[in-house]
Amino acid sequence: MPIELAASGPAEQPPHRPFRVTGRLVLATLIGFFLVVAGVNATMMTVAIRTMPGVDAMSAYETSQHFNAEIGRMRAQAARGWRAEGAVRRQGGGAAVSLQMRDRLGAPVTGLTAEALLEHPATHALDRTVALRETAPGVYTAALDAVHDGRWLLAITVRRGGETVFVSQNRIELKG
Repeated sequence: MPIELAASGPAEQPPHRPFRVTGRLVLATLIGFFLVVAGVNATMMTVAIRTMPGVDAMSAYETSQHFNAEIGRMRAQAARGWRAEGAVRRQGGGAAVSLQMRDRLGAPVTGLTAEALLEHPATHALDRTVALRETAPGVYTAALDAVHDGRWLLAITVRRGGETVFVSQNRIELKG
């Protein structure tokens, strides 16, 4: 019984159709593009809100009620004529905060209670508060552990007998 073998020539391929842009392809591409953009935006918003909620004062109304008292305190501070010289310098992995208080005649101001707040501009999670101790007449110092490099806001509050008598806020930069 004879066996017939198929011809060993090139196999016939279906004719090649040229690529065509159809309405369905354009619609699918547009929908896919905007889904990707919306997904990236949602991810970026979620990360941004979790790291910085944007709330500086919990109640703007309550903050506004203290405005006139704050203006009065600032006028009293200016009338005292006190001068403050503050410094923050690197001390190992942390920082040393020092404050020198002088009256209008240059004499040291003693017997005060001072507090320094080192605020991170991006997140309150890194904020650090420390009480300053009077180490010499009119000189108040404290040490902070584990403060990283970068820009900070140094807010100093000085009290005498429970009354806030001096407030200062300065932008500083800590370098390693």
